[in-house]
Amino acid sequence: MLGTNRSPTVPMKQLSETRRVPATDGVDLAYRVIGDGPVDLIWSFNQLNDVEVIAEHPPILEYLDALAGFARVVVYDRRGMGRSGGERGDLATDIDDLLALLDHVGAGHPYLASAVTGGAIFVAFAAAHPERVAGVVWHGAFAQSLRTESYPWGASPGELEDGAVRVEAGWGSERFAERFVAAGAPSRAGDEESVRFYAHWMRRTATPRDAATHLRTWDKIDLHPVLREVRTPVLVLDRANDPGEGAYVASLLARGRFLSLDGPDFIPYYESAPIVAAIREFVGDTQVSDELTERPNPTEEE
Repeated sequence: MLGTNRSPTVPMKQLSETRRVPATDGVDLAYRVIGDGPVDLIWSFNQLNDVEVIAEHPPILEYLDALAGFARVVVYDRRGMGRSGGERGDLATDIDDLLALLDHVGAGHPYLASAVTGGAIFVAFAAAHPERVAGVVWHGAFAQSLRTESYPWGASPGELEDGAVRVEAGWGSERFAERFVAAGAPSRAGDEESVRFYAHWMRRTATPRDAATHLRTWDKIDLHPVLREVRTPVLVLDRANDPGEGAYVASLLARGRFLSLDGPDFIPYYESAPIVAAIREFVGDTQVSDELTERPNPTEEE
């Protein structure tokens, strides 16, 4: 069964209308809010962004609704993607944009959750602004895209370029979306509705050339120096991948924790109940840990 196993008698929370926040350079960033829980959780998608298109796919709404059961969830489009303006920026620009978003929505100490490149931006933000982050959840973590002798999970330069070429040639077509769905969510393979949705989502996210350029940019990034600077709690999640990569990334993080989940689908909002449960437990555990850390030592007060 797909979804989050939510009770059909409980009404689904509603996403807010699309709102906008100006970045420091004046570019508008689009976001929406769902839920009003006691903690703030910022969610960002990976290479697909459009805060309005997501409302067309029930599994995504169910996933966000489940997260909103314990948090105020803010989902946003990164610049140059979906409903946000401007051109795609570098990692430093993404960090500045996120800071502007947090200030605008009043999220003083939120949790940040995303997959792959979205998660990479979040851990980089945590390294730059540790005082602003309660914890990070990173699904499908990686340290670099290039395969080397010391990093066997990447791909060769030729394979990386072949991937970018395929993205530029097929991005937004149903044939490309069909392969995308089959690879990321085998449980949905051949499902025509899902294929049409992803093809549409791709077209609303970016042009084929921009999508390929974005991929090539990330293919050149080595996150090792950033990962070693992170002192924030980070939950590294993975499913349907070689668990070695996630475990390796978690080992580089001072407060990293790795959890490998069962299931055929990498995309987190299919069969999402275990992922939502892991995020919820992580939020609870880190809140308790922070409270114990901040609690005065009774012997020092006497």
